[in-house]
Amino acid sequence: MNFFVNDAMGMGNSGVEHAQFYRAKRFDQAKLPYRYIFLDLIPELHKAMDRWELRDDQVINIWEFFTLGDDYALTGLKQRITAKKADIVIDGTDTHRKSEEVLDSGLRVVNHLVKYPDIHKPENKLLMVSAGRTEIFNEATGKRAIMYEYVDDPHRNRLVRNIHIFDYNGKHLFFPNRVLMYRFFFNRLNDLYGAPSTFLIDRGEEVDEALMNQPIPEAKLVYVVHADTLGDRNDKRYPLWNNHYQYMFDHIQSSDRIVVATELQRQDILVDFPDVADKVVAIPVGGVRDGIKPRERAKMQDPIRVITASRLAAEKHVDLAIKAVAKWHDEDGVNVEFDIYGRGEEQKKLEDAIKETNSGDYIKLKGLSDNLAEIYPQYDIFVSASFSEGFGLTYIEALNASLPIVTYRARFGATELVHDGENGFLADFKRDDMDYDVDTLHEGFKRLQAANYGKLVANTTASLDQFQDHVIAGKWQKLMEGLR
Repeated sequence: MNFFVNDAMGMGNSGVEHAQFYRAKRFDQAKLPYRYIFLDLIPELHKAMDRWELRDDQVINIWEFFTLGDDYALTGLKQRITAKKADIVIDGTDTHRKSEEVLDSGLRVVNHLVKYPDIHKPENKLLMVSAGRTEIFNEATGKRAIMYEYVDDPHRNRLVRNIHIFDYNGKHLFFPNRVLMYRFFFNRLNDLYGAPSTFLIDRGEEVDEALMNQPIPEAKLVYVVHADTLGDRNDKRYPLWNNHYQYMFDHIQSSDRIVVATELQRQDILVDFPDVADKVVAIPVGGVRDGIKPRERAKMQDPIRVITASRLAAEKHVDLAIKAVAKWHDEDGVNVEFDIYGRGEEQKKLEDAIKETNSGDYIKLKGLSDNLAEIYPQYDIFVSASFSEGFGLTYIEALNASLPIVTYRARFGATELVHDGENGFLADFKRDDMDYDVDTLHEGFKRLQAANYGKLVANTTASLDQFQDHVIAGKWQKLMEGLR
């Protein structure tokens, strides 16, 4: 069996999860079996699965596994129940002391809450309240299945420790940390499905250690890189590895294959690891439907309609796009509308940026959307203000909808997919000069406005032949068959 290993998924996801969803469809196309593996306790997991069209028999959650047993790993969740919202116990000081909720998977989760000082910010004299111990019960049988504690580490924040698994096939299991629990779990999956298994690591630093430190005999390990592995190779101030991939590079011989999204990133890794050329493979994490017909449009709409779609996270720099569009509107008198799709922790910052630029009449935060493929064709331009994209799924989605792109000259994704002056425009950027970045992105809009729009549109889909679904499915099939 092929296992896609990740920490979590939810109602709103990052590019990592959407890359998994896309890969699953290509595995289906190539008739390759797979299961999603999620390692966090996710209260709304099955609700999120419904939203993203994942079946119960495709997903294995580690906490559901240790609660529901081996059969669950092979068949998935057989029956959902009605979830019950958390019941909170509050003490005489108005402090939450215990929460208890029932999940639709049949798990009853009891969190015992404790007060403790904030060791990360000693100047904060308020006591913190959070879970100190968690118990998980099988709601159908009433039996306690799992118990673990939290330790607040000065350097690594809150860690799960001292994990007890009660009556697993008649045994009481104890793991001092998640790494050892993961290792047991992965070995058990390998046994249940029949060796050899292939584990595709999408996310999780503790997963690296669990699978690489003591490899499962005969199992294969495929490491999927979803971001730039360096801050910027050309800038001597940022030479460090992306710490999400540090363990993988330190143990690079433990991976049977390393999958990156672009040939540019493959060549970049080989600069530092020239001896692993046979291990590093470029397979796009997104693509376009086979046989899609390009859209024809000779000119932009009035007003010009601009779209971006991403998590509203700091590294996406959506505030720079807001300021660049506002500058285009104010200084050049362009009649423009800019819609921002997504959700995340930067929502308030973006609302403030819209207020500061007095652009609320034409720049809107639209929230999440499940049907971006249908929404993209309503627009004229796609913009991204990210400085770093391992691939950039939204680039592919935009080009697939015949939208020219304005973005920064970021390593790999942008420079491989966007050809300056042909299907979009690339802007230079400086990490420490936001005014410069706004100016160059603004210049990108001006260059696009002055270009032959009909030709740009025609070039968008013409640049995507190698990203057709059947081509990518074939690459995955060749990789997986080559492991045997």
